[in-house]
Amino acid sequence: MTKIKLTVFVLIMLGASSCKQESSNKDASSSTIESPVLRKKVNNPKEAKEQIVKPIEKAKDCNQTFDAFFERFAKDSVFQKNNVQFPLKYTHYSDVTSDEPTEEYLNGVTYLFIDFSMDKEASNLTYDKFTIEKVEAENTVVYKRIGMDNGIRETYTFGKQKECWFLVEILNEST
Repeated sequence: MTKIKLTVFVLIMLGASSCKQESSNKDASSSTIESPVLRKKVNNPKEAKEQIVKPIEKAKDCNQTFDAFFERFAKDSVFQKNNVQFPLKYTHYSDVTSDEPTEEYLNGVTYLFIDFSMDKEASNLTYDKFTIEKVEAENTVVYKRIGMDNGIRETYTFGKQKECWFLVEILNEST
């Protein structure tokens, strides 16, 4: 009998607490949109899109040397993704026995951050040592990771477009 009374009491309390939540939200309807950005209710979804305050975009870091660009590109994931030309051509060998490389085109969803921040110390690593080779032309830089006694061989091609640097292609010939 005590268990039944306790169960009924709990159900009554749950019902009472849900009623309180409904009363505080009684003026909201299914046609009303409440935006945390707007802080006011908008009856028309089209109006809501027009009134949302968009974040201020930082100016592109253009008109800089490749080295200055690459220093930030190496460690800042947001900056890196903003400075990749999509769709990005990614060529690689699907396995060690493949004679022909596979070409893929990465978009903003499938592209993953590439950490270049430790490349300067890569020749001092215990495993997966590699050196860096950089070939610069007028509007292009080819940045290579070449393995030391291992199969690492990655080539990243950067291009300059409208005074801004972008990653435009990846070639992974690693074995």
